[in-house]
Amino acid sequence: MAPTSDAGCYSTEASVRTLLIHAANGERWVLPWSNFVSARHQEDGNRERLTLLFASHEVELQGRHLASLLPEIARFHLGSLRSLPPKYESQGNASDPFIERLSVRSTGASPAAETASSG
Repeated sequence: MAPTSDAGCYSTEASVRTLLIHAANGERWVLPWSNFVSARHQEDGNRERLTLLFASHEVELQGRHLASLLPEIARFHLGSLRSLPPKYESQGNASDPFIERLSVRSTGASPAAETASSG
């Protein structure tokens, strides 16, 4: 997969050290791939869920064609993620991953544990 434009739901590069996540509310996270633990993909009809678990955070994506991100994740080539409103799905390639909702949740037991959603 080639890098996507800033308007896309994701970007890839030859090799990246961190994953940059953009929430619709303007929040951003930078999660180091060195803290990556696992990924889980689930399908329910035409809806998909992809969960990325890092040492301190869980990132959950909901959308379509998310399974095609797994090879990029396995090679640490995924550079960024963002959700887009459903009206933008028709503007891209129909087989490209489309993220309509994403959430980032702290997995720590701290009282200030954060949760944010976008989409």
